[in-house]
Amino acid sequence: MNHSQPNTRTNEALIDLEGVPETVPEGSALCIAKPAPLTEYALPLHITNRYADGKDCRVIITSSVTAEETIRQEQQVAATADHRLGIIDTTADEHLEALYQENPTISLPRSGDLTQVTLALWDLEESFSKTCPKTHVVLRSLTPILDDSPVEGVRNVLENVIEHQRSHSCLTVFSVEYTEHSEPTMTALENLVDGVVRVEQTATGELRLDYHRARNIGR
Repeated sequence: MNHSQPNTRTNEALIDLEGVPETVPEGSALCIAKPAPLTEYALPLHITNRYADGKDCRVIITSSVTAEETIRQEQQVAATADHRLGIIDTTADEHLEALYQENPTISLPRSGDLTQVTLALWDLEESFSKTCPKTHVVLRSLTPILDDSPVEGVRNVLENVIEHQRSHSCLTVFSVEYTEHSEPTMTALENLVDGVVRVEQTATGELRLDYHRARNIGR
């Protein structure tokens, strides 16, 4: 799976992608460990776009940025791509479904309602199944979800999603603010993935990324 691109500006902030590989195996699960929310940088969108084909669909779960802002950022990150987006927006005030618009969106009032998030994910994947060769899952930030749900419950849901994605050779990309969580929590999350992207923010606002292989699964 190879969709490399040069360093990219999002909202005038330079993201240095030199520290991450140009390719990862199909079906990889990646954790982006960042020191702060950094929502304006849209890191999970950049990382997914680096490895996903331009025509593959994405289901993006957003827990700290609205659906509208997520769509705008994705269009900026992948300006020349030709793919569909499905959005699960857990920043909403009520449960609403808009599955027949250009970017189908399911709004949920709680990021910690893992049952509803999971059902929404499978509904959007099903809606894409006939038109998309692959559908990648992107969780913009696990931190709000972890603040609202037991760690073990989040880990179990994430493990099921990752195994499902691997079986279809599709990516799972999620980010987490490592400064907000204990070492055992971070270890539990990192044990699920194939690679961890560590993020460092410099005094000038530049983001430096460093990739570490997290597990050996015979690839």
